[in-house]
Amino acid sequence: MRSPTTTWLAGFFVLLLLAVALPVKAQPYGQYKLVIGMPFVYFDIEDIYHQRWISTYLRGRPVIILTGHRYQRYEILKWAESLKREFGLPGLVHLLWVVNTSKFPWSTSRTTLINQWRQFAPPIPLLLDWHGVIGKALRINYNVPNIIGIDAEGRFAFHEMLTYTPEVYAAVSQRVRALIAAGPAPMPGLPPQVLPPAGGTLPKGKRGLSE
Repeated sequence: MRSPTTTWLAGFFVLLLLAVALPVKAQPYGQYKLVIGMPFVYFDIEDIYHQRWISTYLRGRPVIILTGHRYQRYEILKWAESLKREFGLPGLVHLLWVVNTSKFPWSTSRTTLINQWRQFAPPIPLLLDWHGVIGKALRINYNVPNIIGIDAEGRFAFHEMLTYTPEVYAAVSQRVRALIAAGPAPMPGLPPQVLPPAGGTLPKGKRGLSE
């Protein structure tokens, strides 16, 4: 007759063998943090005017995503206005403001939330991320403005968490310019993209490819 100790040890070794033999399942997307150079998480999110923004449709030019807690909206607004002026209006990047609404108070209806953001009148498309897709992919700290860069091929390029100042903006601007300059390669027969001077507009007679 086996002793309890012998039975326990036998059971332990059986479980250990099963653990080694069973294949390891890949972690579902969103349970690990993205690292630079990885394909960015796929997203399909509506803005406050019900236009859908699908990540795979945005390929061809860099995507800059701004996000943070709604209490940070006036800080994020500074980023949105400056980035729009330098990069959005010339059509050099896709510029999106993403709000994580997955943990919004249950007592507030979607209609109320949408109307609140419409009244705020953001200067760039504002997307309501009801499933927290962006936040889960990067484990976002929403207590500070987040600036996320995705290259023209859809790869994660950078993630900064910064309060706006002119000096900090200048540094981020250089990172965005590097993304634009990196590609993608122009189509045959088309001129290369022309970057405006830092903080300025395109010279007269020069236009970006999207215009």
